[in-house]
Amino acid sequence: MKEKSSLKLPAQLRLIEKATDVAAEGIIITDALQPHNPIIYVNDGFVRLTGFSKEEILGQNCRFLQGEGTNPQSIDLIRQAVREQREVIVELLNYRKDGTPFWNRLSIAPLKDDSGKTTHFVGVQSDITEQKHTKQELEVANNELAKFQKEMLFELEQAKKAQEFILPAKLPKSRHVKIASKFVPLAQIGGDFFDIVELKENTFGILIADVTGHGIPAALLTFMSSITFKNLSPGTLSTKDVLRQTNEILFGQMPGGTFISMFYLIYDTLKKELTFSQAGHPPGFLLRRKTNEVKKLIADGTLIGIFPNSYSNFGEEKIQIEPGDKIFLYTDAIIEAFSKKGEMFDLKDLQVMLQEHIDLPIDQLLEEVYQHGLEFSGKPSYDDDATLVGFEVLE
Repeated sequence: MKEKSSLKLPAQLRLIEKATDVAAEGIIITDALQPHNPIIYVNDGFVRLTGFSKEEILGQNCRFLQGEGTNPQSIDLIRQAVREQREVIVELLNYRKDGTPFWNRLSIAPLKDDSGKTTHFVGVQSDITEQKHTKQELEVANNELAKFQKEMLFELEQAKKAQEFILPAKLPKSRHVKIASKFVPLAQIGGDFFDIVELKENTFGILIADVTGHGIPAALLTFMSSITFKNLSPGTLSTKDVLRQTNEILFGQMPGGTFISMFYLIYDTLKKELTFSQAGHPPGFLLRRKTNEVKKLIADGTLIGIFPNSYSNFGEEKIQIEPGDKIFLYTDAIIEAFSKKGEMFDLKDLQVMLQEHIDLPIDQLLEEVYQHGLEFSGKPSYDDDATLVGFEVLE
């Protein structure tokens, strides 16, 4: 029979000891068969964490790390878990040898022999002081933001005007394409926005974006992301590069749990070449009247603001455009309208509707889709900001 390891037991034990000593966490083993669970093994990580030497630690009970700021309820949780011989994870304030406090995430697990009797406990300590301080700083920042939001309620109308300012005042005019848009925020100010920029002669970019939430918080993120896009898009003819750079700037600057979806395209009217990228946004549509086709525009990409670029991916696709083609972009309010029966007007329904109205001019097509969603839901407005942008290639 082939041996599982070429190392003999003493060598294996030395290897394990070396591995635990280089670990960042503190690791101890206590003897559950002796009174007060004395520590019988300690790694170098525990020494570095607490400042005590191994000689000072061995034979002690872990309570020697406790002090006046240690929460008694956390201690009770540990004692109960030890009595019941089960695993437990707690966060508690401990103290180093020099008296400085640190937050310790303590994980305890029992070790049992072949008969099922608990003979030892393994404790793993992790210093989470920095995370605790960061959390406290975030809580302070969130409290300040809440106060700021309350004050901003008196300035909603001014904020609405400011948001309207970041939207295109006029849609570009061209003998090659006809551009149309429709923007209806849920509240006075919302999280949707779009932008149309002329990158060079006969080439323009169209961005449609959806920020999480509504009202002032969403508007603040809208301003931030809109300004970032406006600064990055000129002179860049790669849609994925613009999204990647936008994510690089916004990641870590947005409140926790918030994100932005984007669909960005660049159209070269002379080459009739369309380049596009997605960032967690619903797919766009190509309406080809010549062949009576409606195709999804998909270039998978991650949401903006969720992950750093090292964990993000932004695809880029290119297609040729023909005279008479239409490009249709929208935010998810359109495909998340629910009827009174609980049925949703989904992506497939939208594609069928676009097929049925493929001959409509682009501005009429946007209005038709918008009104159809309202009729489907039976409501006077959508439950979210609704934005539609598109263009058609002139014959």
